[in-house]
Amino acid sequence: MSLRKPSIPTSILFALLILACNSGPKVIAPNSESENVTTDSGIFTPKPATEVITGNNGSFGDDLHTVRVNEILPTERYVYLNVSEKNKKFWIASRKQDVEKGGTYFYRAGLLKTNFESKEYQRVFDTIYLVSNLVGEDHSKNAVLPNNTPSQVAAPTTQKEDIPTHTEKNVVHKGTIKISDLVNDPKKYEGHTVQISGTCVKVNPNIMDRNWIHLQDGSKNDFDLVITSSSFVPEGSKVTLQGMVALNRDFGAGYRYDLILENGTIIK
Repeated sequence: MSLRKPSIPTSILFALLILACNSGPKVIAPNSESENVTTDSGIFTPKPATEVITGNNGSFGDDLHTVRVNEILPTERYVYLNVSEKNKKFWIASRKQDVEKGGTYFYRAGLLKTNFESKEYQRVFDTIYLVSNLVGEDHSKNAVLPNNTPSQVAAPTTQKEDIPTHTEKNVVHKGTIKISDLVNDPKKYEGHTVQISGTCVKVNPNIMDRNWIHLQDGSKNDFDLVITSSSFVPEGSKVTLQGMVALNRDFGAGYRYDLILENGTIIK
């Protein structure tokens, strides 16, 4: 008589196979979505699925774009601009500022976004460049001296003082001077280090490895004295700066000045 082995139900056999497969160490696959999801807080909030970051290293002159404005779409915080560069038309967006139709502006690099939706205008831009620092061609117009200033005459023969441009000491050329004094007789101070106190009314940061500080002191407010510095001064701040007086400086990209202070240092 042959003995017959008891059969194992198919359902039990399937369960045993599953347990055997799961008896090894568990491997948890990484989650493709972040657990901390943040909402888009503005057009400059990165969204990796729609952005391409162009190179942003080097000086302002590298990868410099010169564009002419064709159309302006302002919003509460930003401005959308249809611009032309050579024979190409495209859209850029920058922080809210006064922009003139037909005006020429400079920027470098930028953040390219595709299929970008503007809720304010209920439209989708196929491509748009987000530009954090848009500079007008006439940004230095208030820093150009009038035609009748003494800077147009020959330089005097007086010997220049040997005053360092970077110092922790409070080195002053005949005391702290007013902007009006400097504008009225710039040749007198050319090559000298002077000290000016005033309010920062505008700043163009990190351009050509410098911060471009526009200063007014109430003595000649139709003229912004521009001071280049490695230090950043927030707009609206009252500050005292030392810098070397330079005349007829042309840095390119619209940065031309009849009068400017260079290598500015903040005096505490």
